Amino acid sequence: MDTVIPSTRTQEYWYLATLGHGALVREFAPLELPASATHDPLALAGRCLVADPIGYPEAHQAAERALAPLRAARTFTATITDEDTTQEHTGVVPVLDERQAGDVTGWYAELLLFEHSTLLNKAAYRLSRMPGDRTWIIDSDFQPSGHPGTLRPFGSRRPGSKRTLLPPFVAELDRLTARGPRSGR
Repeated sequence: MDTVIPSTRTQEYWYLATLGHGALVREFAPLELPASATHDPLALAGRCLVADPIGYPEAHQAAERALAPLRAARTFTATITDEDTTQEHTGVVPVLDERQAGDVTGWYAELLLFEHSTLLNKAAYRLSRMPGDRTWIIDSDFQPSGHPGTLRPFGSRRPGSKRTLLPPFVAELDRLTARGPRSGR
């Protein structure tokens, strides 16, 4: 199977609706829009991507600044096998860097996943790997609505069961980590 990378527009939309939504809202703050205009991540992302640079320059420029991490993203392809089914995924990693929480330094990553068979957005995660962690821990995951289902700050104590990535995704993030940090922020 050939590697199928989701279109730039698809990546931008899913990024602005999930991982980049907070940055986009911060970019729009000086425009003093009502909260109703920025609350729905999917609608805001869609509006920003169709904003004409001449007719709506402020919206266009705000979206471009919020998309900065995506411009330098690393990508990978991973195969997930579940019983009789094999699925190919493209992973897009806009941010991968070392961060500090208190006196502890760990790895932070943002990951967008797209399933090849449909090129649909499969998932969006904020991840961390602190010293002593055996794998990448999901700190935040995003629902199809663009709103976070789980939201814990980097390096926080993780109560209850730790949610982790599937091994093929962990292997790819570890491979990228071995190449060193890369942050678009």
